[in-house]
Amino acid sequence: MKLKITIEMDNAAFADDGNDGRSEAARILAIIARKLDQGVDTCGRTIDHNGNNVGDWKISGGGK
Repeated sequence: MKLKITIEMDNAAFADDGNDGRSEAARILAIIARKLDQGVDTCGRTIDHNGNNVGDWKISGGGK
């Protein structure tokens, strides 16, 4: 099984977070982590705090 996360950090939401984009990336990763923990989704878009689609995430494969 594989988890792939893509986040493009070249927009204002990352530039304006005061932490070189790390705070916004961490916020997005926390959202993904909650969805994984709840078993809600196996894929989705990554959305910045301005509402822009900045990438995606997906669990693929299966078995051992």
